[in-house]
Amino acid sequence: MRPQDIYDRISEFSGIRPGAGSDEAKLLEAALFVEDVFGLRLIDDEICEENLGTPASMAKFIIKRLEVI
Repeated sequence: MRPQDIYDRISEFSGIRPGAGSDEAKLLEAALFVEDVFGLRLIDDEICEENLGTPASMAKFIIKRLEVI
């Protein structure tokens, strides 16, 4: 998967999800999205604002986990 493909999928997710709900709920939803779409299994320590708090941080995290160059 190319980095652009990752950014595109995240953009689609971000555009669909409204900003309502608690921060915890948003992080959980983002984690479920990452697991479902990118086939990654996240551990509790990875489900945090730093990794999943913004589309940019999410893309960086996914690219690193998938070892996309």
